[in-house]
Amino acid sequence: MTAHRSQQAGPARPQSVQPVRRRQARPAARPQRPGLGARLGAGIALAVAAACGSAAYADDPGQNYILYCMGCHGEHAEGVPGKVPPLANTIGRFMRTPEGRNYLLRVPGAANSVLSDAQLTAVLNWLAQTYDRTSLANGDVRLFTTAEVTSQRHSPLASVLATRNQVIHDLAATGPAPPSSY
Repeated sequence: MTAHRSQQAGPARPQSVQPVRRRQARPAARPQRPGLGARLGAGIALAVAAACGSAAYADDPGQNYILYCMGCHGEHAEGVPGKVPPLANTIGRFMRTPEGRNYLLRVPGAANSVLSDAQLTAVLNWLAQTYDRTSLANGDVRLFTTAEVTSQRHSPLASVLATRNQVIHDLAATGPAPPSSY
């Protein structure tokens, strides 16, 4: 009888030697790109830093108006009817009396502004000189001083509308005033 080949005695066949395979290093993972929100936030932060950090803009009241006031009051200080009062052709009327000046310095946009007192002073005076020259022309309206702004702006009005209505009423009794619907 013959034995099956697997049962035959004899020298063992050498198994083929497999070379040791080293694991190849994986390529470095691609860095994850930040999400759209993070990229937009970083872009906005850079733009704000560039605009605010520039010494050329820090002392430019027109540029400060664009950055901090124009969004509500409009490109030419025209306001939004029924929502945001205009500054054009009215700011000088408010600057005519102590009550009107106090009102301008204590409205939320001025009292809560990130502008320094000196920058806010420059913006308010720039607005009057740019958009309300007729009120300044007769010489009875004086420009704001930094000391005046510093002393009044840091206590916002409790009731903006009631104060505005009273100031307009008082202005009308002594000369030109914004309309009562202002």
